Amino acid sequence: MILSHFRKGFRKHLLSPITKYRCNTLRFHSTSEEDETTSYLYSLGYSDPALQEGMKDALKGVFGNLITADKLRSIGNPGLEALSKSVQEQLQLHDPNAFFGTVHVQIPHHNYGFELKMREGENFMVCATEGEGRELLGEYLECACGGNMSCSTCHIILDEESYSKLDPPCKAELDMLDLAFGTTDTSRLGCNIIMSKELDGMTITIPSGVNNMW
Repeated sequence: MILSHFRKGFRKHLLSPITKYRCNTLRFHSTSEEDETTSYLYSLGYSDPALQEGMKDALKGVFGNLITADKLRSIGNPGLEALSKSVQEQLQLHDPNAFFGTVHVQIPHHNYGFELKMREGENFMVCATEGEGRELLGEYLECACGGNMSCSTCHIILDEESYSKLDPPCKAELDMLDLAFGTTDTSRLGCNIIMSKELDGMTITIPSGVNNMW
């Protein structure tokens, strides 16, 4: 019995430092990979710590808790750019000091209009589904694809002055606008129009119909 207890105690005494060494090694390895991930993001221009953490958190559902530089490289620069844009929008949405701009909404076919407030960094798809406009604007913007730019159900028509302040639509957006109902020279997809101080006071017009091919 005494020998049995001695052996157990000896084994515990012997293995304890080994276990600690392994744990410390794993912890060091994890910290080293996290540092490499941070350095990699920084090298690509993503220097804001909050943005870096947001990007890594968003990827944990795909890659698990440990986000390595190799996993980021597997996404590619376009994927990381899209991810950073999405995270930046979310960070802005939760900023307590964010600017709120006014949008004048016109629905000519219903002889109706209203105003709504949009938080800086918020796009019309988010406004219509989650923001202040979910009850009013949400009635007119279906946003079937959830902002993936694979439908035209968030099609809106901008006033000319506001339209001129924006970058031109990309090819993917133009492809969706080709499928939209009642497009004009100032048509855009609402999921791509993000509120900023420059767009405060803008006017949008809701088309009288929608082509939902989603």
